[in-house]
Formats: sequence, structure tokens, C-alpha cells
Amino acid sequence: MKLILLLLPFSLFIQCQSEAKESEENVYVTTVNEEIPPQTEDHYTVETFQNEGLDWGYKILLNGQPFINQPHIPAVQGNKGFSTQEKAQITAEFALSKIEKGIIPPTITQQELDSLKVL
Repeated sequence: MKLILLLLPFSLFIQCQSEAKESEENVYVTTVNEEIPPQTEDHYTVETFQNEGLDWGYKILLNGQPFINQPHIPAVQGNKGFSTQEKAQITAEFALSKIEKGIIPPTITQQELDSLKVL
């Protein structure tokens, strides 16, 4: 009788360990068989557009969705856009280079605009 009482906790322990192992195996099998979606990298694109006042602005899109809409020259007082599409494009590409370096928001100073020759 004493032997049965001593072995009972041991057999319960073994049974619990066995069930836990089966449970772990089921989780592993389920995880292995699940379809993992492919990881996608963020894809940025730049677009220029003409404002109503015939000046230019730019957009930076993230995976085709608007990320930044910049109808006016950044760091300049007022609501004036770029005088040409080329200047808007140059500034947009500069802003994008900051984003790709992890600088968000990609603040642009007047000195940077001067060095880009877009003012």
C-alpha cells in the first residue's frame, strides 16, 4: 500500500510531462505548417504636381499611399510653391534621402534649400 502511495505522485508527474510534450509538439507542427506571409520592404516614390497658382509641389508616397504632401516650399514663409517642376523634384528627392536615413519627419532648412539651388 505504501508503495502505491509513493508511486502515485510519480506516475501523475510522468503523465503530465507526457501531455505537455504532446501539446508542445502540436504547437510546433501547427507553427511549421502555417503559411508565413512574405515580408515586404517599404517602397517610397516621389511625385510632383502643379498647384492652382501654377507653382509646383511634391508628394512622397509610401507603398503607393500618401506619406508627405508638400504643396509649398518648406522652411519658407508663406504659401508659395516651387517655380519649376524640376526644383520640386530635387527637393522631394532630398527629403526622400533623409527618410531613407531614418530622419522622420525629413525637416528641410533654408540653408539646405540654398545648397540645392531651388530657391
